[in-house]
Amino acid sequence: MQMPFPTVTPEEYQVLKEACQSLPAPKGNYLESDFICNLLLTVLDYQLKGTIVSKACEHYKAKHWDSIRTMGDIKQFLDRFPDDKEGNLRAAEELWGYKYWNRIAQLRNLVRYFDAIGVRDQDSLRRWAEESDFERSFRGRIKGLSYAVYKWLVMRLGVETVKPDIHVMTYVKKSLGRDVDDRETVAVLERVAQDIGRKVYELDWAIWEYERGGAGVTQSSQQ
Repeated sequence: MQMPFPTVTPEEYQVLKEACQSLPAPKGNYLESDFICNLLLTVLDYQLKGTIVSKACEHYKAKHWDSIRTMGDIKQFLDRFPDDKEGNLRAAEELWGYKYWNRIAQLRNLVRYFDAIGVRDQDSLRRWAEESDFERSFRGRIKGLSYAVYKWLVMRLGVETVKPDIHVMTYVKKSLGRDVDDRETVAVLERVAQDIGRKVYELDWAIWEYERGGAGVTQSSQQ
């Protein structure tokens, strides 16, 4: 059987397919229906512990949920602080309760990018996610935001794909006994999901829950 992947052989594909078939259905649901939360998660939910991300979002909801609900609101909030390290540090402590000033710099650029292309609410963000691709729509737009971050953003909006974070990459490595790069990992798992009759993002969630210690774990993470 010829497989349309650069390195994964038919035999390896079958091994991975069987491993994925054995995973229990995920119990978590990682879709995010709030526009501002999606912006914050995009710049926070990678290379941070899940507990930190959750507490940061809880801080936003407790302190700013009523006042920061729209693109105009988040722009107005950011404009209150100078766009330098000190200003971004103060904004970070105010917005999410942690001193991740560099993530505020990324948030500014993300807001500028989306505002410039008319993505200003959840509906337009969802349309963008459905119509976008990494190379054309995200690569190089915001310094430090990677392919995996892009995949995690569009997945939260219901796009059928996989995010190649450490959990997914580790699962594939353990299944095949070797590393596979992030682009090929996504392509292979998208094909696996199709072949075993699962939604792609549900397969991602099943892998994530398995790698985190079993189905039913629901806290998102991009470690």
